[in-house]
Amino acid sequence: MKIIYLCTDPGIPIFGRKGCSTHVRETCYALQRLGHKVKLFCSNTEGDHDPKERLDVIKIPRPKSKKIGFDMRHILLDQRMWSRLDDFIREWRPDAIYERYSLYSRAGEKAQRKYGLPRLMEMNAFLTKEQKDRIRLGWLARKVEKSLIRNSPHLIVVSEPLRQDVNKLGIPLDNIEKMPMAVNLDDFNPSHNGDEILRKHKLENRFIIGYVGTLSGWHGLNLIYEVAEKLHGLNCRPHAFLIVGGEGEKLEKHRQKVRERKLDDVIHFIGSVAHKAIPNHVRAMDIAMIPDTTYWSSPAKQFEYQASGVPVLAPSYPAIQEALDHGHEGLIFEPGNTDQITESIIQLLSSPEKLLKMGLAARKRAEREHSWEKNGQGIIKLYRQIKPRILTTQ
Repeated sequence: MKIIYLCTDPGIPIFGRKGCSTHVRETCYALQRLGHKVKLFCSNTEGDHDPKERLDVIKIPRPKSKKIGFDMRHILLDQRMWSRLDDFIREWRPDAIYERYSLYSRAGEKAQRKYGLPRLMEMNAFLTKEQKDRIRLGWLARKVEKSLIRNSPHLIVVSEPLRQDVNKLGIPLDNIEKMPMAVNLDDFNPSHNGDEILRKHKLENRFIIGYVGTLSGWHGLNLIYEVAEKLHGLNCRPHAFLIVGGEGEKLEKHRQKVRERKLDDVIHFIGSVAHKAIPNHVRAMDIAMIPDTTYWSSPAKQFEYQASGVPVLAPSYPAIQEALDHGHEGLIFEPGNTDQITESIIQLLSSPEKLLKMGLAARKRAEREHSWEKNGQGIIKLYRQIKPRILTTQ
């Protein structure tokens, strides 16, 4: 099958270190490994990721003038995307379109109508809510968002809460497929070694509580300070928090905060690292945390932790609970409850045998349910349901 992947969102650097970047790349790779040809249309190719398999990328330059405003930049980008896409479809004659929902992005919908192509739209959030502080034409953004959702023959969402929210717009649940984030089982696995990471940061012989991700406020990094202070007053095994991710002003603010609270021996913000270096950093951790997230999200880091054979400590949001067996593959706490987080760490800190069993169970769960190949197979299955005539896998 010949598939066009559309990612108009300029906030997603295709070769970057964000979870959304990984989502786009790995979905394309999975479809390629299943024998399909993929052309990726995008507007942002920034990043340092060195892909093992070459992505066939068609970059559409995004408007950069700040004078025209946030909304108009997106609208003009969509027009550029459609102009190039329209010509390309006639040349390449694709079988289907896969689209990651982006603000004001109508190109996929136009292609579906003009050429009768089966189209799947993946929706990871209501962007009019997520980016409300940047949007100036809120009424227009919401109107386009609702139109795109209602005119999509089939939607893919990452969690049940998001599926239910989309259903409230009048979309039948049968037309909304839940497909959580996933993991590359070859890149993230228990064979990696974190000893060098521990030596580099002088954390040998400590119990490591880790986190990988951006330093955005909704990730709940502030909870770590409270937990670190609670643990500080207890007589327990030497430990440290290893925080991987973040850069620039946000990173320096957190480092300053660590110094002000006199926690610099306990909390280590090491900044952003290349994607290929993440597996070794995860393996340096005894347990890996998701301090907080949005209620509708399916964090990619959860599956990367699990595939690495590391127990997960995470809040009790629906998508997390569906993919994490409490007490067997990790521990779940009430969102924002630092007492529960602290108690969970103490419980695992004193039980190395339990840690090992949880890590093994987490890896098996990832192998069984959360590979990108499994997601790719689900995507192809949906195309066949939408357009039964597509039976080839050439």
